[in-house]
Amino acid sequence: MEKYLEIAAVAKPQGIKGELKLKLFTDGFSSVKNVTKVFIDGKEYSVEDFKYSGGEEAIIKLVGIDDRNTAESYRRKSLYACREEIEIEKGRFFIADVIGAKLFLSSGKEIGTITDIVSGNVDYYYIDTAEGKAVFPLIKELEAEILPEEGKVTVNAKKFTEVVLYED
Repeated sequence: MEKYLEIAAVAKPQGIKGELKLKLFTDGFSSVKNVTKVFIDGKEYSVEDFKYSGGEEAIIKLVGIDDRNTAESYRRKSLYACREEIEIEKGRFFIADVIGAKLFLSSGKEIGTITDIVSGNVDYYYIDTAEGKAVFPLIKELEAEILPEEGKVTVNAKKFTEVVLYED
């Protein structure tokens, strides 16, 4: 499991004191509000202030970034945090822990390997299979059992065949 996880990207500078407006990639601000340090391009920064600004946005002030010009150079950069500092609800997991897992049908048949997950109102799982690349929405009817610690995801066989899309 990865030690550092991407939590946000810098959208733009905020104000003149070096603050950064972030686009969060987490389940919400509450999962990262207690982060004390972040990493940008492999360099560690201490968090001076971190506040929610609505929707999927937050404002962060990092030690050493003290003016708008310096903040501007961080535009579109990714922020990473230590896994231990990110709070996660019971029954939830990090996308990074599911990518690479094997996908199985409830019948026991192995379908392939999960290569990507795109989050939205419905998460879309991309998989490499023996038949090629495929994608499926992770809907409730799939009755998914996700076990990242075992590297395994199991879905309802009948419903999976109804919703999976294979690339040509």
